[in-house]
Formats: sequence, structure tokens, C-alpha cells
Amino acid sequence: MGFLEQIREKEKIRILIADDMKSMRQTLRAILAELGYKNTIEAPNGLTAWEKLQINKVDLAILDWNMPGFSGIEVLRKARANDRLADIPFIIVTAEVAEETIAEAAETEVDAYIIKPFIAQTLGEKIDRVLERKKNPSPVEALMRSARVRAAAGEYNKAMEDLKAAMNVNPRNPRILNEFGDIYFQRGMLDDSEKAYKKAILCAPQFTRAYDGLTRVYAKKGDDEKLMRTLREGVRVSPKNASRQTLMGKAMLAAGDVREANKAFDAAIKAEPGNPAVRQNIAEALLAKGMDVEAAEMFEASLKINPENVHVYNRLGIAYRKQGKCSEAIAAYQKALGIDPEDENLHYNLGRAFLEGGMKDAAVPCFEKALELYPEFREARQILEIIFDSDS
Repeated sequence: MGFLEQIREKEKIRILIADDMKSMRQTLRAILAELGYKNTIEAPNGLTAWEKLQINKVDLAILDWNMPGFSGIEVLRKARANDRLADIPFIIVTAEVAEETIAEAAETEVDAYIIKPFIAQTLGEKIDRVLERKKNPSPVEALMRSARVRAAAGEYNKAMEDLKAAMNVNPRNPRILNEFGDIYFQRGMLDDSEKAYKKAILCAPQFTRAYDGLTRVYAKKGDDEKLMRTLREGVRVSPKNASRQTLMGKAMLAAGDVREANKAFDAAIKAEPGNPAVRQNIAEALLAKGMDVEAAEMFEASLKINPENVHVYNRLGIAYRKQGKCSEAIAAYQKALGIDPEDENLHYNLGRAFLEGGMKDAAVPCFEKALELYPEFREARQILEIIFDSDS
């Protein structure tokens, strides 16, 4: 490719830059322009980066590791789980070189990471490498992509053929073994899935995605002892994974060990301090366990980060009602209705809170509104019939 063609090719590539420091975004944009990459979009935090990935065609993402909302790793993790975004190359910028940090980056299949401070040449070399790999994937990578596409289409036998061909090229690749485990799990072949994940761990003890696969297998089998042991090992290898710490906390709650559960939940929050979904998931676990006070506090903490989440207000109202705090529940539902006045479930739950607080006259219009929005709302109709029958 000639020099002019290279320039035109670089100008077509759209790069997402995400960093919570404006000066760092400016520096990255300047370096990229110097390298010939002038088509850039920016995000000041992880949540915005995730939103922009969903609405823009992005060829490469350069994200800071530590950002509010979602960290760079959390954005990457969400992208890898999305069929449309899974193949976007990611370069993660970090100031950390700890072993657990490297393990966390590896488990999300980051394409490259770069240590601060860095120079233009270093970034340019990383970009060239990841874009070339995307354009011309290795035989193993091409086979694995084909296997994932075929498995998603339910063509399991053809997917397995791709993976076997990849194994012939690289028989000790933990990612290939992990893909085997995933396909076996999808087919309900739990014993084979377990063996594949264990082989992946033998080949690469820090490959935490295989630990996650094993936890799914043991949860499906109902083997609590092995589930807990695998969770502990996965957390030991990569303690900064919020999802894994949350799962550990839930397992500890189920075992009745509230103290250890709280430790795991605290670690999850520390791993993703700006992610409201972490607190929301913890709150749901606490609510299911009957820890209504703690659940309400966690829902409130989630809303401080994202005060527009109607679903969390709804769940907060339920946590309050279970404590008999009807006034607090009413306030939560009313805030939510200020955001989404057309949500029939909110009107219904507000009516329930009014009834539980002894305010029948205030409850009736809520149930009527719920029925107006959704005429098939059986529970709302039944409560109105009971109210009207008791008044007659």
C-alpha cells in the first residue's frame, strides 16, 4: 500500500477515546492526529463510552482503566458480551502493572494495554499491531470466530469442528478449551464442560474465564462445595472483578455467612466504585435474603450514582414496604413517576404503599391509573374490586 493510500486508510478509522481527565483525552487526540488518525470521538467516563459504542461505528477503542461510571475493563467486558461489538479492538491505558491487574486485563481478552507514561511511537506500534490482527486474524483466531458464530446459530457440530481444527494448531490454548466448555455447557453436557474448563485452567492458571465457566457448571449441578471453592480460587487470581466478587457474596449469603458476604460485596464496590449496577445487584441479593434495611441502603447508594433509574426506585420502594416504611416507599414511587409517569407498575406499587399506610382514598386513583395504562392488569383490577366491595 502506497503512502497516500495509508493516509486515506487511517482517516477512515474511527477511534473512541475515553478518559475522565480532559488533559489526557487532549493528549491522546493530539498523538493520534500526529499518527494520522484524525477521526476520533471522546467520552469523559466509562458510562458515556459504553453509550457511544452502541450508537457509533467504532473501529478501535482506547480507554483508561480507571474511570467513573464504568471502568475501561467493565466497558470492554460489556462489549465482549455483545455480538455486534465483540470484535472491536480495545487498548486499555493503565498506570498499574500488578499481577492481578494483568490477570484482569487478560480475562477480558483485551487486545493490548499500555502503561502510563508512554510516547507516540509506543501507542502507534500498539495500534498498528491490533488493527493488523483484526484485518488479518491468525488461523486460530479465525477458527474461533467462526466457532462462536456457528454456536450462536445453534450449529454446534460445525462449531466443534472449528475448535478441533484450532486445537490442532495450538493444543494448549486456554481460550480454545474455554470455548469447548461454553459449547458443552450450552448443550447441557455438564461433565464434558467441566473437563474442558479444568483443562483450560491447567494450561493457564490465571485464565479466570474458565473459573467463571466452572462456577456455572457447579451451580447447575447444585454442587455448593465445588462452587464455593472455584469462586474462591477465581477471586484469589483476580480480586478486582466486581461480578465475581458479587457472585461470591451471594454464595456466602446463601451459606449464611453474612460477614464474609459483606467482605465480598465491599470488594465488588471497590472494584467498580462508579458503577451503579454493582450496588443494584448487591441490593437485590440482600433483598432476596430478607435483609431489607441493608438492601434499601444499597439501592439508595445506587441511585446517588444514577438518580434516573426508575427500576431501582421501584425496588427501593419494595425494600421500604417490607420494613413497614410506607411514607418512604411512597416518596420513592413518586420520584420514579416524576421520571416515567406512564409506568403502570409504579402506579400499582404506589397504590399498594398507600393502602399499606392506611390511605385507601389515595390508593384508588393509583390502581385506576394502572388499569388505564394497562387494561389487562389483573392484580390492579382485583384490588379495586375488593376496595369497592368493602365500601358497599
